[in-house]
Amino acid sequence: MSFDLATIASRIDELVQSVDSGLEQERFDALRSVWTRIDAHDVTVRLSTVGARTSFLVAGGRDDYRQRVPLPPIPRHYTLAATDGSMIVPDRHSPARFYLINIGKVLLEYGELSRADLTSESDLRFEERDLFVPDDVRRIPVNETILGLRRAAMELRTASEMIANAPGPAMALLDGTLILWSLQSQDKGIIEWIISEYVDALETFRHQRMPVASYISSPGSSDVMNAARVAICDYPDQGLPINCDACRHRIRTENRMPRCDILPSVPDRYLMDRIASLQPGERTALFESRSTILGRYPAWQQIRFFYVHTGREIGRVEVPAWVADEPDMVDLVHCVVVDQCDRGRGYPVALQEAHEMAVLAMRDRRLIEETIERRLAGMGIVMMRTGKDGSKRGRFV
Repeated sequence: MSFDLATIASRIDELVQSVDSGLEQERFDALRSVWTRIDAHDVTVRLSTVGARTSFLVAGGRDDYRQRVPLPPIPRHYTLAATDGSMIVPDRHSPARFYLINIGKVLLEYGELSRADLTSESDLRFEERDLFVPDDVRRIPVNETILGLRRAAMELRTASEMIANAPGPAMALLDGTLILWSLQSQDKGIIEWIISEYVDALETFRHQRMPVASYISSPGSSDVMNAARVAICDYPDQGLPINCDACRHRIRTENRMPRCDILPSVPDRYLMDRIASLQPGERTALFESRSTILGRYPAWQQIRFFYVHTGREIGRVEVPAWVADEPDMVDLVHCVVVDQCDRGRGYPVALQEAHEMAVLAMRDRRLIEETIERRLAGMGIVMMRTGKDGSKRGRFV
């Protein structure tokens, strides 16, 4: 038997009891209180003043954080392009070094002449220049993280090509985030290589005047919750720049709990559902991401986001700044996302289909490997696999 639930049953009971504790109720009461009086201008000033330092990512905002925007009318006719991708990464246990990116492509047109175009596009790379990051200093092999970033750029580029000549109103929708979070831990050469490719793809949409957005289901981010922490902070005094470093030092020397710790540790989706009480179809105000990696994006491509009640869940929608500055484009993104979630029983149907077109099942991966092996065998080259790789292909106990 691989797992024995009985070994942690008592800890599960303790976990359930902790969720229902009086302290947690006190934390949620404090959150309701701070949400009724949160001031976006005060939060912005405290964060933008010279010397401000936080130990968490805080959403910026120009509008009232508590703003609730009703669902705009859904157009009878619209066109939507959606892409998603999967990949086979280079395998160090395989004698043949290669990777494959498969992009699922979906183009949906709604109206009197409705149609759906579902396809996929595969790109197999194996040459030396493709297996290493172009860097003048050292050879950096393409790994799973780097390949995932390249795939994100390819998804954007493919979507822009699909929607280029589409009848309006039209937009593109991608799964996940438009913020390249995993770039933050990469070398400078990798960052510059990926960013240039990604931003170029975003620029294509801007030149086409075609809105692009991404949808995150069940988002785990807490940017707006952290704005509430700034709003309740009492150190330094209200109105002064936030300084989490100084506050934590005070905790160690004075044995005091920071004021913001009275708030619960919940994601933004809980805040928008249980505290802000978004209704089906409604969205929040537009917020600004303060991710440091966005410093590599042009000003007009900085990422804004809003939360929306799709009828099934609170989702997060991200758009570039140039889209956020166009109310008509934001309205289109808002209503199309809600309509797509309604058609897809909780998740955008275009993204569902793009995923299905993109996914590479294990049998597909084996077929690719076996085809390569047969072609090499026909040339008299026998592929010898490592012991570990062979052990994964069959169990002996």
